[in-house]
Amino acid sequence: MRKLILTIVIIATTTTQAAFAGQQKAPPAIEAVAFRQMAAAIPPGSRVRVQTTTGRRLTVTLMNVTDEEIVVKRESRVPEPALSIRFDELASLKRHEPRGIGIGKALGIGLAAGGGAMLTLFLIVLSIED
Repeated sequence: MRKLILTIVIIATTTTQAAFAGQQKAPPAIEAVAFRQMAAAIPPGSRVRVQTTTGRRLTVTLMNVTDEEIVVKRESRVPEPALSIRFDELASLKRHEPRGIGIGKALGIGLAAGGGAMLTLFLIVLSIED
């Protein structure tokens, strides 16, 4: 039994090392080109989530894509100037897609439907008694 477990552990460690050995980190220039292609595919005016290499995370509106940078604008109560973020400063770029209705909206719809059903049943009972 010990030999079997030892054999499984040895096989697992050698195969995972071999699998990860083939992966290499992309050079910054290639990564910047990939971000440029991704940004060009996103239509202006779309909401995007951006993370910079410094760790700053933003949910912004994409305004323009140039060869060197993206121009984005944050939505806030106080107007802010547009931000220019270079492609070599990007760590992540994703199109922001809302996740549907929230719990409050779903609760309100359910309560309204239940109240409407109860009112309908009450009116039916009142009309039958006549």
